[in-house]
Amino acid sequence: MFSISIKGGSPIYEQLCGRITELISTGVMQKEERLPPVREVAKQLGVNPNTVQKAYSLLEQNGLIYSVPAKGSYVSGSEEGVISLRKNAMKSFNDSVRYALGCGIEKQALTEAIEKL
Repeated sequence: MFSISIKGGSPIYEQLCGRITELISTGVMQKEERLPPVREVAKQLGVNPNTVQKAYSLLEQNGLIYSVPAKGSYVSGSEEGVISLRKNAMKSFNDSVRYALGCGIEKQALTEAIEKL
């Protein structure tokens, strides 16, 4: 279900957190859906369970999941986490566009880059 790149790039916990965030925000993972146990994900990815736990903790801090002791972690039923995530993404996008325009990149080039994505 989750895929990461061990070679270079961002830290594994950030990749895992980003992938789960994407699955939640696009609706692939539904409200109240149980996430796979930490040890299972760690074994599947070949990483330390602490790495997976760090990703789950970050997701919980962002309000995207919640944990029930001895039961597991679940996708939050609240839209607040996803709304906050999207607001942060738009702010980051706006900052990046302003920076690109300030560097002399034309609007048409930015539009073409968005369309390619």
